[in-house]
Amino acid sequence: MRSLVASLAIVFFASASHADVRSEIEAANRLFEAAVAKGDGNAIVGLYTATGQALPAGSEAVSGAPAIGKFWQGVFDSGVKGARLKTLEVEFMGDSAHEVGQYELLDAAGKTLDHGKYVVIWKKEGGRFKLHRDIWTTSVVPAK
Repeated sequence: MRSLVASLAIVFFASASHADVRSEIEAANRLFEAAVAKGDGNAIVGLYTATGQALPAGSEAVSGAPAIGKFWQGVFDSGVKGARLKTLEVEFMGDSAHEVGQYELLDAAGKTLDHGKYVVIWKKEGGRFKLHRDIWTTSVVPAK
């Protein structure tokens, strides 16, 4: 009986922690969306770990705060004025988590410029989860 109670307690606390982690990641995604809407590359940098990497399709890895800020500022300057992120799955263990989701990038008029899927490895830094490895790929079929 004791082992059953202990097992149920572990499941209960793991579930509560999972919900907390997912909520924290979704809140960080809202901050990401807000930074995109403002066109603020510096705000995006604060969402990544100190050793974070953005891993865009068709490009080399973008490593470290200055490079990540410059990369995202270039994205904003190219016409991306909005983003929608939808978390589909979150799994975590200790100070790391991974998220699978869908994204949509928008222009100033709200028209979809791109949409696709992403995987983020999140890492606790400074007491909160931050993007550590961020990879995405378009679902748009290239024109022939």
